[in-house]
Amino acid sequence: MPDALTMKHIRAFLTPRQHAAALQVVNRVRASVDAELERVLLFGSRARRQARPDSDIDLLLVFRHLAPDREPQAGEAEEIAEQVARESGVPVTVWSVSLPDLRQGCRTPMLVDALADGVPVWPPGSPPLRLPFTPQDAVWCTARLLERVAEGAREAPALLRAGDVESAARRVRDDVVRLCTAALLLRGETRPRRGDAVRAWTRRGGPVLQWAATSYGPPGYEEESPVPPPPGGFGAAFAAVERLRGEVVARRAALSARVGGGARSLRNAGLDQ
Repeated sequence: MPDALTMKHIRAFLTPRQHAAALQVVNRVRASVDAELERVLLFGSRARRQARPDSDIDLLLVFRHLAPDREPQAGEAEEIAEQVARESGVPVTVWSVSLPDLRQGCRTPMLVDALADGVPVWPPGSPPLRLPFTPQDAVWCTARLLERVAEGAREAPALLRAGDVESAARRVRDDVVRLCTAALLLRGETRPRRGDAVRAWTRRGGPVLQWAATSYGPPGYEEESPVPPPPGGFGAAFAAVERLRGEVVARRAALSARVGGGARSLRNAGLDQ
């Protein structure tokens, strides 16, 4: 059972009913999932005290080890959370990671942000878990984003040739966001998501970037909102993506050189303009 200090702390973020549902998930995962659970933290809007009344209880499950695709354990944990949500009426979701995901050079911005927000849930009395986003992480993450953009350079024209204009527009929009996100990561900014990432990277990006930034619907976070064709046509959009890609590649190369020279922080990296 959690000690009195832990309960007092977590109940600043969760009601007793919500806390009980979270512990139900923890207990069932420990009993049923074939992986050693190391830590559980509350993250997301409730951890940041920005939750709506109907917001989910987001739990970060840190296992000792998982397979690269995190399966079957991640899926099993999700099924447990769904079952607890049905039984309790409390919307609980889980995100499963492992200790290797926390190593320098393997940390994603979403994981670093989740840990920064994280409120310890289990074990009782455990301290917060904070990790920096390092130059090694930025180099690794941007390589993954550039791989996805390279896929998009082939996929979007194929979709357009097949007459699927909306899917082609969505793919181009997503690649613009990926590249702006990558540029931000190279200067140490991990928080902006979706259209906010485009706006945070440049306020003078031209019509294609403005289109991408405003394409998530009025709330600004609707992934499935219809995406209109880009202004100026797809040729202009493809050219904008290529310009952004070239800039990210150059900035990543500069940071890689700094990492090779022993850089340990993204502060004063000379990549913030």
